[in-house]
Amino acid sequence: MWTRFGRVLQLHGCKMLGFAFIAFLGCVEFVSAASNSTVILICLDGFRWDYMGKADTPNLDFIAKTGVHAPYVKNVFPTVTMPNLYTIVTGLYPESHGIIANEMFDPVFRATFNSSNTETRWWDGGEPVWVTNQKHGFKSGTSFWPGFDVAIRGYFPSFSTNGTEYSKPFASKASRMPVKERIDTVIKWLTTDEPPTFVAIYFLQPYTVGHEYGPDSSEIEAAIKHFDKNITGYLLDQLRRVELLDEVNVIVTADHGMAAYNTSNFINFDGIVNASTYEVFAGNKAFFTIQPHPGNESYVYDSLKEAARKTELFEVYKKKDVPHDLHFKNNRRIGSIVGLLKEGWYRRSSKLPEGNYSYGIIRGEHGYSNTIKDMYPFFIARGPAFKQNFTTQPFEIIDIYPLICHILGIEPAPNNGSLARVEGLLKDKTASTNAPTVNTTKKQRSGNKIVKIVGFAILGFAGLVSLVASILLIIRWCKRQNRPKKLTRENEEDDDPPANTVNAYHADDLVVNQEEPVENNDETVALRCQEIEV
Repeated sequence: MWTRFGRVLQLHGCKMLGFAFIAFLGCVEFVSAASNSTVILICLDGFRWDYMGKADTPNLDFIAKTGVHAPYVKNVFPTVTMPNLYTIVTGLYPESHGIIANEMFDPVFRATFNSSNTETRWWDGGEPVWVTNQKHGFKSGTSFWPGFDVAIRGYFPSFSTNGTEYSKPFASKASRMPVKERIDTVIKWLTTDEPPTFVAIYFLQPYTVGHEYGPDSSEIEAAIKHFDKNITGYLLDQLRRVELLDEVNVIVTADHGMAAYNTSNFINFDGIVNASTYEVFAGNKAFFTIQPHPGNESYVYDSLKEAARKTELFEVYKKKDVPHDLHFKNNRRIGSIVGLLKEGWYRRSSKLPEGNYSYGIIRGEHGYSNTIKDMYPFFIARGPAFKQNFTTQPFEIIDIYPLICHILGIEPAPNNGSLARVEGLLKDKTASTNAPTVNTTKKQRSGNKIVKIVGFAILGFAGLVSLVASILLIIRWCKRQNRPKKLTRENEEDDDPPANTVNAYHADDLVVNQEEPVENNDETVALRCQEIEV
């Protein structure tokens, strides 16, 4: 009898411990599936594709040699800051996300957008990666990346430099947050108990130096060296200090390049067409999009077309005829006429004042066609997701968004990019990059502690249940022992069942649950490059 009772206790105890162990493994699997790799995205404004070769850049070189490097990235037209920065984080062409210029007029809103604008209605045409990340339950941080202070599709970034005493570096020269303070702020975010898994940081330099002195000047060479040490170098040192350097993925890129021009090489558009016959929707020295007043459409277009034919210094198109490769015609913020200046030349017009410069000065400009190589930015990256010392083929700036989403292990929003063009940068094109690794981030280490606590709690609960069950079985057994027994041969035979009868207490021992393992292979699906019209 005691032997039978011991077997019952053993059977029930093993069952409870087995259930607890399965629950523990399930908890571990759940947290592993939810964990993902951290991405730090950095923009160095105006850093042309060949700037690393113009000066000594040991810190940028370190990222490239221990990670990946692209000869250049083809950005989007117009090759100016706001459209390209929003394209990087949405994967959409400007005609799709709606930020078609640094300043632009919307004929429906009857209002003008500039880089200081924080109204949601201008930004909701695209979903930046920090919003995508937060929709999947993770946290994001943005340091002065355009849109950092805007509620986009109902989301503010989890961490942000919004609300600080400093101005936006791309909108005002006054009171900019020091570079090292920005990096220190990001490091604080990354070392909190619940850190962001995506961080975007924008730096204005070396744009202003290249714009003022030209991309081939000694000043730009000195600026490249300076910011390699004080931006890239300082960031790497701080990541190393908090033991995150090899645990996070760092992507460094830019919005556009820079082309040199002589201030003597300009076209006076006031001498081609009367400025009172049209309104400017958007533009800078290198491109423009305008809307003729009613009744003046033919006059404005024909006048510009004839001047373009004679000078061969700019191109002009009706909106519907803009070359498809520019992806710049399917948005109401684009006027009915679009013009592009030849590289090295710039436009003067009373409708788009750009300041007066002395003749014969070499400066830098952008906004030209994205078929011009000097407009292209650079791209380097390193981290657990990337190959080492690998140079890839050039790709498009719209591909950065799906690449980041893939590393984060989140489903991207609809976009124009292609993961297929950039998946060769990754160590393993087939393995999911959000699997836990030996080197985990602080969030993942914190998650592992939670798993242990939950697991021990489940095991403790299971042990308590087993103890209570054992006590109840002992009480029940004792009650049966106190009952009067009939010492008959029949009762004695009942204690030992026939050989061909299965003992009820051991029935569970003969039942084996065998489930065929199901292999769940997540295939990496290259996003089809598609145009999305607004």
